Amino acid sequence: MKPLTARSYKIISENLMKKLEAIDPKKSIKLSRALIEIVWQFGPKGLDGQCCEDLSMPEYLALETSATTNDCPVQHIGNKLNFTKSGATRIVNRLEKKGYIQKIKSYEDARVCCVVPTDKGKSILENVAQGYADRLSAVLSKVPAKQSDNIANALLEMAAALRR
Repeated sequence: MKPLTARSYKIISENLMKKLEAIDPKKSIKLSRALIEIVWQFGPKGLDGQCCEDLSMPEYLALETSATTNDCPVQHIGNKLNFTKSGATRIVNRLEKKGYIQKIKSYEDARVCCVVPTDKGKSILENVAQGYADRLSAVLSKVPAKQSDNIANALLEMAAALRR
């Protein structure tokens, strides 16, 4: 999966703004632009689409999924990231080539290929998570304490709604 281009961001923004305009046109436009700014600041940047050292955002998310799912089948990564099985396989193969994951047979069904993070994979996950946490803490430190709790809760609720 390629990183989002400026055109993709524009399309996403336009679609989001259309949905939000039903709520309150002025507020929804401001909210949409704020979300785009947040995505830009915390998402993949740069011409090469790298987000996390030498990982693309889909690679990072696949690695994170493998680390948080016991006996993680490749197909589960595809389902979680909304990719086809072949798309997930390509990402897993890139991660394996970079030394971040290892393919193993499922303990429950030897026909199923599962992935587990290597020590190198676990290390990059910790480094990236700490980097994002530090950036978020720095931003929230500029917001009054009462509002930072509300922002944190709203972001967690929004992420949960997106997963439903």
